[in-house]
Amino acid sequence: MQMDDTICAPATPPVHSPIAIIRISGPDSLRVASSIFTSQRYAHEFIPRYAYYGIIHDSKEEIDDCIVIYYKRPQSYTGEDMVEIFCHGNPIIVNKIINSIVALNVRIAEPGEFTRRAFLNGKMDLTEAEAINHIIAARSEWEIAVAIQQKHGSLKNAISDVKQHIIELKADIECAIDFVDEDIEIISYDNAQQRMQTIIYKINDIISRCKIGQHLSHGIDIAIVGKPNAGKSSFLNCILNHERAIVSDTPGTTRDVIKESVSIKGIQCNLLDTAGIHKEADGIELLGVQRSYRLIDDASLIIFIIDAVAGLTSDDEHILTLIGNRPFIPVINKADIATKESIVLIQDTISQKGVVFSAKTGYGIPALEDAVYNFVSSQYVEYKNSFIADIRMIQLLEQSLVYSQEALNQITIHSPHEIIASALQNVIDTIGAVTGEITVDDVLNSIFSRFCIGK
Repeated sequence: MQMDDTICAPATPPVHSPIAIIRISGPDSLRVASSIFTSQRYAHEFIPRYAYYGIIHDSKEEIDDCIVIYYKRPQSYTGEDMVEIFCHGNPIIVNKIINSIVALNVRIAEPGEFTRRAFLNGKMDLTEAEAINHIIAARSEWEIAVAIQQKHGSLKNAISDVKQHIIELKADIECAIDFVDEDIEIISYDNAQQRMQTIIYKINDIISRCKIGQHLSHGIDIAIVGKPNAGKSSFLNCILNHERAIVSDTPGTTRDVIKESVSIKGIQCNLLDTAGIHKEADGIELLGVQRSYRLIDDASLIIFIIDAVAGLTSDDEHILTLIGNRPFIPVINKADIATKESIVLIQDTISQKGVVFSAKTGYGIPALEDAVYNFVSSQYVEYKNSFIADIRMIQLLEQSLVYSQEALNQITIHSPHEIIASALQNVIDTIGAVTGEITVDDVLNSIFSRFCIGK
């Protein structure tokens, strides 16, 4: 991919909207603006970061009245000269402006090319670049918050801290090599061992926080279980605020698993509505029940719907046995028509207050959201300080952990300093690949191709 030419692309979706944005980046950005934009001031006189109102035109006619902003390198998103055009958000207008720009020997940008140029020009590292894509693709408030922290360097700083510790240790080891014939101990094996253990702890912590973030970004799988007609489908429809599952008085209506994603207090959750569970199921209904069994095993959290009117039955007791020690939230449904005594009896029997709920009125939704949030907070203690990392990053971090352990082993058996220094260099190289200090074009192509055109 050529990186020294001038590129352009719309930075907003191709839909009708009040405003659309077109980006131009590269050495000819200002020349292009001068050719197609007429204002009270010539484009070559533009003050960087000032907004100028004028007319965009091609060689034949006026296209639109626009606002243009010029960004002078290196103080721009890409680190190059950049121009942004703010026009009316009609796709026809946007296409005409793009065509007039391309006619001036400007290339349409590849997906993610603006951010790729920003990376190559030192405006950000790979962790920050990928965070931008996570902000765009985020499905929950939590994911946006973590991605913004990452864009501002949270993951980069954590990795840089580890790398600095390794570099300092390697420097001391290499210094010891230089003074091997002198009666001077630059660093003891015990000191090196302690420092290496600290490095391993730090890498493990980053990996753990990355895996928490990866899990949460995919969404917490929550299985909704209960006996037939306990109100599972009504519960799902109530939480989603629209009818997604069929509600019927006929037992066994739900046989296939229904999956819907919803954000609960900023956390992405995958709600899985399962077939009603009862011990006497057979035939086709049994297949649905068996799927419910598997979901109980695989889900991160179980919401157990209990019919407050019917009270606890043998089917409910069977479900409690299936749940065992797995984390679950009892939801005592149909509170709008049940007696207070029946609700208290259920709570006393299961030794939990659970969430008193009405799928008909929506009563209990805030309490349910609190219960889910408390589960995530307790299960994933570091979730607010987690990182969003792709498989590439996690694999590199895990490989750096392997190399770190090898270095520790060499230190423990008092290997020559040259061998230890070589082992430490492997760690440095692998850690550097996470942030993009050491990378190859194929890796960059894979990363930035996932971005939209205007990024």
